[in-house]
Amino acid sequence: MKSIFTELIPFAVALAIAAGPAAVYAASPQQSTEAAIKAENARWADAFKRGDYQAIGRLYTEDGTLLQPGGPRVVGAAAISKYFAQIYAGKTPDTVSFSNFEFYGNDKVVTEVSDSVLRNSEGKLLSRDKQILIFLKQGDTWKLHRDMWNNDGSLKPGDR
Repeated sequence: MKSIFTELIPFAVALAIAAGPAAVYAASPQQSTEAAIKAENARWADAFKRGDYQAIGRLYTEDGTLLQPGGPRVVGAAAISKYFAQIYAGKTPDTVSFSNFEFYGNDKVVTEVSDSVLRNSEGKLLSRDKQILIFLKQGDTWKLHRDMWNNDGSLKPGDR
């Protein structure tokens, strides 16, 4: 005689497969949270375009960390401001745009997976990147806590 558990296991497996990986691994945050995170991305992009690296630093938690490709961790809002100011010292600011968002989390912690495109001030494509960002809610404000990115590889002739 079969137990009820033996009969329920195939049903549970089928349900998990049908629900997809997001349901199995993490809850998706509410639409209002996603909109708030996208607004933070827009603030970051705007500050970057203006060359306001102090404003970029203020978008991070006090112990926020950049996990840059090929370099050491950059820890702390002030160090993050300094990092961008040193890289772009004397240069016309570039622009960045973000797309292909995935969000995982809740109303306190959200992980964002997205793509970014970096262009110079004339609009020339400089790089295409992938990133993982972790945001923490502090009071009523979402702050970047971890920022990790890597490049999609060398640009090919004709990339725009």
